[in-house]
Amino acid sequence: ALAPSCRGSTPRDPGLPDMRLLLLCALALGCSAFAPLPSKQQLRPTGRAAAASSIQMLRVCDITGKKANNANRVTFSNKHNAYWQYPNLQTKKFFSPKLDRTVKLKVATSTIRTIRKLGLDETAAKYGVDLAKF
Repeated sequence: ALAPSCRGSTPRDPGLPDMRLLLLCALALGCSAFAPLPSKQQLRPTGRAAAASSIQMLRVCDITGKKANNANRVTFSNKHNAYWQYPNLQTKKFFSPKLDRTVKLKVATSTIRTIRKLGLDETAAKYGVDLAKF
């Protein structure tokens, strides 16, 4: 008779799973984690979603061109931490007598005060903006 340490054909208990089969399944599942990723073209959205994802929403006033200012936040220990000071932009509809229609603009609140003082068409002329584009 062979010693129990020798691996030969031994009768298997039908109630216990085969260790080789379990090891093979675990190996197959582990290898599927390293499958190649889809290309950028397959991941790219199509149609309207593609157009929307390519548009960059800038934080810039449509009339004056005001944009973020780079500043430092200074702590009590005099550490300087850079951060952005964004303009207070509001989306608002204005009526243009020159165009005889409303124009939807993203403007800073300081620009809204100028528009109330001078009027939309005169403010746009002051900053050299063509309102027909909006």
